[in-house]
Amino acid sequence: MTTLRRGGEILVEALLRHGANRAFCVPGESYLAVLDALYDCRDRLTLHVCRHDGGAAYMAEAYGKLTGRPGLCFVTRGPGATNAAIAVHVARQDSTPMILFVGQVPRRHLGFEAFQEVDYAAFFGPIAKHVEQVDDASDIAEAVRRGFRLATTGRPGPVVIALPEDVLREEAQADDLVPAVPEPPRAPAPDALAAIRDALARARRPMVMIGGSVWTDPARADLVRFLDTSGLAACCSFRRQDVLDNDHPAYAGYLGLNADPRLFRRVGGADVLLVIGARLDEPTTQGFRLLDDARARALIHVYPSRAELGRVFTPTLAVECDIEPFVAALAALDITPGAGWAAQRKEARAEYLESLRPAPAARDDFADLGRIMEELEESLPEDAIIALDAGNFTAWPQRYLTYKRPGRLLAPVNGAMGYGAPAAVSAALTRPDSLVIGVIGDGGMLMNGMELATAVQYGARPIFLVINNNMYGTIRLHQERAFPRRPIATDLVNPDFKALAESLGAFGVCVERTGDFGPAFRAARKSGKAALIEIVTDPDILTPNFTISGLQAASD
Repeated sequence: MTTLRRGGEILVEALLRHGANRAFCVPGESYLAVLDALYDCRDRLTLHVCRHDGGAAYMAEAYGKLTGRPGLCFVTRGPGATNAAIAVHVARQDSTPMILFVGQVPRRHLGFEAFQEVDYAAFFGPIAKHVEQVDDASDIAEAVRRGFRLATTGRPGPVVIALPEDVLREEAQADDLVPAVPEPPRAPAPDALAAIRDALARARRPMVMIGGSVWTDPARADLVRFLDTSGLAACCSFRRQDVLDNDHPAYAGYLGLNADPRLFRRVGGADVLLVIGARLDEPTTQGFRLLDDARARALIHVYPSRAELGRVFTPTLAVECDIEPFVAALAALDITPGAGWAAQRKEARAEYLESLRPAPAARDDFADLGRIMEELEESLPEDAIIALDAGNFTAWPQRYLTYKRPGRLLAPVNGAMGYGAPAAVSAALTRPDSLVIGVIGDGGMLMNGMELATAVQYGARPIFLVINNNMYGTIRLHQERAFPRRPIATDLVNPDFKALAESLGAFGVCVERTGDFGPAFRAARKSGKAALIEIVTDPDILTPNFTISGLQAASD
């Protein structure tokens, strides 16, 4: 049966047929027809209006991370699209399913540098998985089907769909809209599994690395079954430590920025390294140096996209398949633990547990982030969701908090600032019964912190921990290493964050001493609304391992 519908109506109906129930936006005149169509189905698809296009797109990306379904975002043409580009880059490097719908100028104005016109294929092409412009209303449903399929298959990623304003207003005969049929999962070849079994049978110092964005609950259960049977130790790639329950005896920590150096040495010394789902990105591999000596090991790389296999490191065995069927087959393999494996796993686990103990701060006139993380760890429920921004301060929650499911870690693998606040709001909207903590630097808070107002508007209750040292600390660290005692462009003059939160309708409190954190955190939880806890830290302390004074002394 065919029905005459406007393009905006076709788009919204297609989204509903694909199971969409939530989207994020900043409204714009270029897609008014979509907004009008959403009005009639707002009981089925909740549209959250945000304060900035970048914040809206970050929220969609965080939704994609959290659910495994494409996060949906609508922004207007030109400035809206360019503002949202930062989240498209995050979704690309973090392999997150996401669809960004962008308004476009009317078709008759294309090519004249019309008001807010952008060539989206040229602009988004290098950072999106797929970009297309729909030039006929009758093609909208198929574009949505294609977008959902491409965003979720192989290596997940962001899809950008541009919609000229007149296309959304025109009417077309639309067939009954049928959602895309999921592609069957691609299982590993039997000879690949046999090769993995043989490689492990010869291994003396094997190690498993896990990562990526495609881990379902069944896949995680099969991974645990494999680790229990084989007795192997496992680590996670950068900002993926929620894939494996950190309390599992096989878990040895994560690789990436501010990770335990002993774990890097252990992975670098493995004679068989089985990498499952991880992209072998720059932070995970210490600037692409960790696995340089390919002669010293067998590298087995399992990944759902052939384009990533051998892109940086040439594997001994490359296995292109989907993660869920792979770990199911892996768990069914008859793996006999080798001599010394149990001892190595025990040593790796002991090193990880030792790395969870932060050193005490040298001064007590500021809040000690190490002790605060210990206190936070004790009070977090298992389903807590932690959203991190980017910056030196993330060394503390990355290293001293433990992660597990159903709780989650939401953090930008590409290190984009401004992510933590909108990601925390998105998580609180998506999982309203879970405790959501956003750990955000003072710099990142003033990039997208106004999304706290979005949380207040929709009754979401994230708790922001704003780590305030009045500087862009990461850049100051690099300055002191490369150009000691010559800081420039890193000092910040910040507002009263407590007053800012209260002005937005949230709970606000400032913590200047370590002992004040516990009462402040409990008060924030009891407030029943979105909350912000400013934590004032020693500006000399840049990371758990580096201070400004120490770096300057070393340079002297």
